[in-house]
Amino acid sequence: MAGRPLEFDRDEALSRAVDAFWCYGYEGLPTAVLAEEMGVSKSSLYNSFGTKRELLLEAVAAYADAKAAAIRQIAASPDLLGRMRALLLDIAHNNDGGMGCLLVNTAAELGLHDFGVRQLLQSGFQSVSDAFELLLIAGQRCGEFKRDLDSAKAALMIVTTISGLRVLAKAGVPAHQLATAIEHLLAFVAA
Repeated sequence: MAGRPLEFDRDEALSRAVDAFWCYGYEGLPTAVLAEEMGVSKSSLYNSFGTKRELLLEAVAAYADAKAAAIRQIAASPDLLGRMRALLLDIAHNNDGGMGCLLVNTAAELGLHDFGVRQLLQSGFQSVSDAFELLLIAGQRCGEFKRDLDSAKAALMIVTTISGLRVLAKAGVPAHQLATAIEHLLAFVAA
């Protein structure tokens, strides 16, 4: 016997949960507020997503998947160096409206205390790193990035730099200072 059909769009509710966790964090987000932000009742939240922690895990995974997909999309386009520069400079100047990175924020809040969250974060960071590796390989093939560059190590360096940029941007470091670090990173990978 099938259960009652959902009275809401699950993907839309998950997207709104991503935004809520991103804005409030985990501990700062009461379940009632989370349900309201998602546009669902608390019972629908629990019935469709499980516990608040289970929803966090699903939200963080969806966020990481979306970030990796956006990077893979860049890898399939022309002017890889220019597109990478634009992506990094947007972090320096905008940092997703000052909210930083959900992966970095969640790592800072829960990474030391919750092994399951830590494993998911490692997987998320690896997914983003793998996407940057594809971008670097594509750039090596078309001559935009150094051919002798170890793409896996350079991708990890980019993810590490982005994580640092996000934290520094949230701390109020001026964008022009972050842009200097970005240009040094790009000089390291550019052909």
